[in-house]
Amino acid sequence: MDEQDVNVTQLLPDDVLGEILSRLAPRWLAASRCVCKAWHDVIDSRRLLRADLLPLSLGGIYFNFYDERHSVFLSRPSTRPFISGMFTDYTPNAHQVEDHCNGLLLLSYGVANPATRQWMPFPPPPPSCTGIKGIYQSSNYLTYDPTISSHYEVFQIPHAFDRELDELDTTDESSQWPPSPNVLNVFSSRTGKWKKRSYVREGEAAGTVADMALSFPNDQFNGVYWQGALYVHCEADFIMRISLSDNTYKVIRLPITTEVSEYKTDFFGRSKNGVHYALKDKDQRLRVWFLNESCGQKIWELKHDKNISFLLKRHDKYVQNDGPWTLHYFDYCENYDQNDIDAHYEGYRNEDYNKEYIAGQDYNHFETASYLDRNESNNGRVIVPINKFEWDSDNDSILDIENMNDERCDTFFSILGFHPYKEVIFLNRHMDRGLAYHFNSSKIQYLGKTFPKCYQSEVHEMYASFVYTPCWIGELSKST
Repeated sequence: MDEQDVNVTQLLPDDVLGEILSRLAPRWLAASRCVCKAWHDVIDSRRLLRADLLPLSLGGIYFNFYDERHSVFLSRPSTRPFISGMFTDYTPNAHQVEDHCNGLLLLSYGVANPATRQWMPFPPPPPSCTGIKGIYQSSNYLTYDPTISSHYEVFQIPHAFDRELDELDTTDESSQWPPSPNVLNVFSSRTGKWKKRSYVREGEAAGTVADMALSFPNDQFNGVYWQGALYVHCEADFIMRISLSDNTYKVIRLPITTEVSEYKTDFFGRSKNGVHYALKDKDQRLRVWFLNESCGQKIWELKHDKNISFLLKRHDKYVQNDGPWTLHYFDYCENYDQNDIDAHYEGYRNEDYNKEYIAGQDYNHFETASYLDRNESNNGRVIVPINKFEWDSDNDSILDIENMNDERCDTFFSILGFHPYKEVIFLNRHMDRGLAYHFNSSKIQYLGKTFPKCYQSEVHEMYASFVYTPCWIGELSKST
């Protein structure tokens, strides 16, 4: 919209303009909010944009296991329509989550919205275009903001830590990494195509290609889309901040240099007010930093520093209760066909949650927080009840730290992610039990079991997790 059109609309009384804007669909109303300050103020003052449709609440946590084709979904029963953690009924193939951004999930060769049960495929990405032979390892990252546009983009970011040495030219070992310009493959839903984009580095490089070989190859290098920039956790303890508005990027060192250690667990993600980084060392010391970007600077501020070894003590609640969150997973121990799966979801859609039998048939459940062991009698197979309440991140399922059993357990913690809107970090105790840890108060809340009983722990190991915020706005846009 040009300046003349905007000036004409500003001649309208606010009540008239508000009435006109209120007739727009939610997605276009969100986009209209960004047209000019006058429209922004009218929409906000009259609360025309329904915040409950935007990705402003916690929906659950997806995580991936080795040797499994489906992601597992841990969520609190909600007053909203049921969100399935499985993609079988609206995507063509089995999928694991590769990235998440504002309600959209990046899967293999496609993007899904679990809230609206929509799927949009995209073509396979072209080979990495670093200009350095032997570098083929890369990860894909999703950028999407429903308040600005219905379109999304996927960025292919190459990594130099896992390269083919026999193909690498020795002269490339001393090349700066990341290179400048850094040519990336980017898919746009607006055009429906992958295209090369060039980003120029501001400031120093992270090191050389040879330096990257010394880095610890994490299983999960997360990305964060925040205020028009994509932040990517890369090898050798640095963050690449890609500015989408001016085609530049900047290397940001992590607040602490981590040593190669099997005991280290860290997580880069978004929490309240922006970009955060958490590190737990072998001594069970948990530190959380916030990236302060005010006044044009980028400074890591330490927000939490505490030994959390007390969480290794056993608590009776771990043993006696499954927890309030529900675990959604595909049960590979049974051979289900598509008719069984369709009937299962039909039960959820019809809200027949309390019936053991639907339409006179006896159904095995596919998703559950708890179920009878396979060696026990399982004559009454039920669809898991979905209670009508949400997670109270302030008061629900608080653990009594003072009365924890003094018996130590041979276990460890991994980090599942950050709550996007609260100072909460999600932990996974021995790949089996999820905890919410408030790093401003050290309060602990028990979520539930995170490991499906039908999986074998010695074979299935969790390697990635994604905190999910549902988005209920409109359709996934096709290319135009």
